[in-house]
Amino acid sequence: MNRLLRPILFAAVVFTAPAVAQQTPPTQGWPQNKPPAQSAPPAQTPAKPAVPAGPQAGAAAAPAPNAPVPLPVWFHEIDTAKKGEVTRADFVKYRMRTFEQLDANKDNKLTVDEFLKVAEPPFSSDGPGIPPVEERRNRARAEFNNLDTNRDGLIERAEAEALVHAEFNQYDTDRDNKVTEPELRLIVQRSLQREAVDRQQAEARRRQGMMAISEFIDMQLRSADQLDKNGDGKVSQQEYAALAGPADGPQAQGLPPFELRRKIAMAKFAELDTNKDGQIDRVEWTAHAVSQFMQIDLNKDRFLNEEEFKKAQEVETAKVRALVQTLMPAQAGPRPAPAPAQPRPAGPGPQPQQPQGLAPGLPQGTR
Repeated sequence: MNRLLRPILFAAVVFTAPAVAQQTPPTQGWPQNKPPAQSAPPAQTPAKPAVPAGPQAGAAAAPAPNAPVPLPVWFHEIDTAKKGEVTRADFVKYRMRTFEQLDANKDNKLTVDEFLKVAEPPFSSDGPGIPPVEERRNRARAEFNNLDTNRDGLIERAEAEALVHAEFNQYDTDRDNKVTEPELRLIVQRSLQREAVDRQQAEARRRQGMMAISEFIDMQLRSADQLDKNGDGKVSQQEYAALAGPADGPQAQGLPPFELRRKIAMAKFAELDTNKDGQIDRVEWTAHAVSQFMQIDLNKDRFLNEEEFKKAQEVETAKVRALVQTLMPAQAGPRPAPAPAQPRPAGPGPQPQQPQGLAPGLPQGTR
């Protein structure tokens, strides 16, 4: 389907371009505002809230056939005595360690500046597949707004603990204030089954030619990675200019002039570079992809079909043509046709006078 997004002049005018969209939070530390039992599988819960690692830290891998269902790493880290259970008090204490580390002035409240430290070492570190620190900060800021339930610009300890208790309740299915291995294994198993169903549904949508927003963002970000030649997570003007295609050679045959193609590419670059720093980072790519998805999704069913892609291509083609009109140099007006030569009368009569000044037949300006 992405072939439908190719513009009339060169690839990627419609594309916002770009790397794999990260579906995980900016960091893997406290708090878990989406309990795995209901929305995210326990396999995706963080390994250690105090010092989170990469996006898969603490994840319980899918079990091999006939293998026991794996437990999240946090269960083993809390159950150091190997009792096979975790109490509510121990769970809350474990989850709140990151809160306590972020609370620099120990007033049992987190300001947005304190909370944003969760995007930096030691809470989050750079590495392969990890979003850049600025993207992690942006996600942390969005998470802060979700956690600040009373909208006072602070995350109080009570707000944080309420979310941790809510998460524990998802695991404690018999409401005895402790989570046992059998309870947790059953929850993990059900979550893995839901994941499998989700993957099957996603594959079915792809077969039907429909695309969800996460798939659309992934497609765009993968395109951006191809442009990011130095692998710094950003696309510079020079890297983006590659979309203009070759300046000459066989591959340039039949294309508009290179300078025109380059101007179109730079106009698109300026549209994507919202902070005007001369680079397009993953936050800008993702934001543009989301905006583009909403525009293409005409029936607002949260999926894109082939007809919507075709209409999006028509709209983009019209925009490119309009842009070409503004970039093309003004054409000079048509030259007037030369006056027909007067026929010379035959016979001995008077001959027409030659105009005074320039000699007949000489170019203008020649004496």
